Amino acid sequence: MDDIHKIEQLAAASWPSYIQKSMGQWLLRANFGVTKRANSVWTSADMPEGDFQQEVEHFYKSLGLPVCFHISNASPKGLDGALADSGYEKADECFQMTALCRDIMNRTEDNRRLTYKWEQVPSSVWIDNFIRLEGFSPKRHQGYSNIFKRMPPCKTFFTMYDQGSLTAVGTASVIDGYGGLSNIVVAKKHRGKGAGTQVIRVLTEWAISNGAKHMYLQVLKENLAAVSLYEKIGFSPISEHHYRIKK
Repeated sequence: MDDIHKIEQLAAASWPSYIQKSMGQWLLRANFGVTKRANSVWTSADMPEGDFQQEVEHFYKSLGLPVCFHISNASPKGLDGALADSGYEKADECFQMTALCRDIMNRTEDNRRLTYKWEQVPSSVWIDNFIRLEGFSPKRHQGYSNIFKRMPPCKTFFTMYDQGSLTAVGTASVIDGYGGLSNIVVAKKHRGKGAGTQVIRVLTEWAISNGAKHMYLQVLKENLAAVSLYEKIGFSPISEHHYRIKK
């Protein structure tokens, strides 16, 4: 269970919200509604004292946001059931997956044809490219900018090109020997050609050069193609999480 707690702590630290408020060992997170992870209660620690539900509901309602809990295998037993009984609906079941860096490097091959660009602080162009490739609303720009600005200092925002054509983007950050991967998106016309694997390989190389021995990421369980790709290159699920959202 220690590994699961560790990964949950790293994942929270690598995706910081604009507003973060402690409630015991839990964390109330709000980021103008951009991403569930950044707008939910992190509960991967002991239960706080008192009427936590009332405090949480007041916090999110005062900000005009849906009341949302992030529930993982490291959350207190019985919490998920109690929220279900209180009318909270389950959403977005995800795997938290980990791999050894050396396994990823051994299971992937370098593609020299592709060219790369690295940014420690993401430019407006990088954020716009990411949002466009994901098919998100441009209104999310500021919300992502807030998260990226607050991420730990050892981070990179990566763009990949194939003969000048925007192919993919991705983000990596390293904390305490663990590299976290996020925002990996491949342009539609470049999918199915190994671009996703190449992004992970190159970001893993970067993470190794910054002291990482392990990599982790999270993926929706229903995204079977991505889960299959990650397993093929050395990742395996270490835990699961989902959200509980007030109806």
